[in-house]
Amino acid sequence: MAEKDRVLAKAKNVQEELERKAVAEAQKVQERYQDLTAEVEACHTKIRLMQGELEEREAKFKEMQDHCDSLVTQNNKLAASSSSKLKEVENALVQSHAEIDDLTNQLAALRGDRNWLITNGLVGAFEFLRESSYFTGLIDRLSAAAYQSGHHDGVLKGYIDCQQVERVSPDFQVTKSKLQADMASALEAAYTEPLPCYGDLMDKVNEEGIESLRLMLDPADESEED
Repeated sequence: MAEKDRVLAKAKNVQEELERKAVAEAQKVQERYQDLTAEVEACHTKIRLMQGELEEREAKFKEMQDHCDSLVTQNNKLAASSSSKLKEVENALVQSHAEIDDLTNQLAALRGDRNWLITNGLVGAFEFLRESSYFTGLIDRLSAAAYQSGHHDGVLKGYIDCQQVERVSPDFQVTKSKLQADMASALEAAYTEPLPCYGDLMDKVNEEGIESLRLMLDPADESEED
């Protein structure tokens, strides 16, 4: 009986010890669970914070991406505009070179015309005018008027030298006045009346250019060149 009590007491002690250990272990498990729960909550909080940061960064990234896209679009527009302007500048430059070449050719032609006028044109024009029928007729008119006036004055001087003035006809003075008027008229015509052939030359130059004058004044030279 005593043995049985002793065994039961020992069993009870073992059971109580096991219960104490179980309670202690349960407390540890509870504490560990609470710690883990706190850690999980902290992790959830941290995750929520990180999620907020991530969303904020994604928003900033989206903003930066939109800004980059806008910059790329602007850059493409500027590139296209620059290319278009560059093309316009190149076309303008080509046109300017063409105009410069044209002006250079015109200048060379004008220099050639000037040299021809100096060496041949002015001389040829003068010869053309000098040999024109109107000019030779004007010279003949002046020569005839001068001859008649000189002849008349010579006759009058002869009478005077011979002291026979009383034999001079009264109409002689009238004739002298007429001859002087003819001489004055011829001189006035020589100084004031334009030469028709000069007008023809200028009209030809104005209508057809210097080359037409060259062909008219130097036909032989042009034929030889051909």
